[in-house]
Amino acid sequence: MLLDEECKGCLYNSQLKKVEKEQGAGERFERFKRGVKALCQNPPAEYCAPLLMRDIDRVHREIFGGGIDYSKEKHLFNSLLLNMERELFAQTKASADPLCEAVKLAMAANYIDFARLADLDGGAVDIVLEAATRANPKKDVLQSLKNKLAKAKALLYLHDNCGEIVLDKVLIRIIKSLYPQISVTSVVRGAPIINDVTLADAEEVGLFEYANVIANGSDAPGTYLKEISEEALELLASGDVIIAKGLGNLETLYGEGYDIFYLFTCKCGHISARFGAAPWSAVITEENI
Repeated sequence: MLLDEECKGCLYNSQLKKVEKEQGAGERFERFKRGVKALCQNPPAEYCAPLLMRDIDRVHREIFGGGIDYSKEKHLFNSLLLNMERELFAQTKASADPLCEAVKLAMAANYIDFARLADLDGGAVDIVLEAATRANPKKDVLQSLKNKLAKAKALLYLHDNCGEIVLDKVLIRIIKSLYPQISVTSVVRGAPIINDVTLADAEEVGLFEYANVIANGSDAPGTYLKEISEEALELLASGDVIIAKGLGNLETLYGEGYDIFYLFTCKCGHISARFGAAPWSAVITEENI
């Protein structure tokens, strides 16, 4: 999905706010600001938002000696939701439709996104849980997911953000309990970028207990086919069912020829318009090939 003007403004504002808060408004920050402005004004024609964010992070590395640091935010949200995981899993498992309830949690969890929302704090967890109660997955898409899981042997799960990954883990646990024949492979980012999940984050939340976890080999906050590893490409080609979380995966994969269930929160006007969903609503959609 090509870069939208809304995306440029959003990334420009959110990352400048983050960096100025941490580095101060000195000469290096002004260099960073000029570099980001240039990227936003003249991106390559084929760019999408995750590639612009990757390049913004690379400018930060050149000027400050490291990427934009979201480690505190990542640990905070992982910890908050890990403390709730046991109760959330028990409630979901005991519900009349565990898969539906787990999908609602996973969709709503995509709200935890520091590329879009620079000022998130622990209160975002309450917003996520409340949004999950209001989520209304399309019945035909949910039924299609159930039908395909019932026949599947391999599930490929493409993750997005920290904190969110704990509720992804709840969904994976529910899937494995309902469809025990399924083997799950989880794919995370190849390097730290914003608050996206890496191997270290997956280990922190205990995901390895329920899935084979691999890194995709790329530092883009998405699944950019031109840069991910051969292993990740092979998994995309061979997975019986693919679930992709978040806008980064949506923007890099939609229209690329894969049958994928996308779970995300509509944080952008152009995404809401594209999928006919209200702003800030939680969505599940299937791209049939």
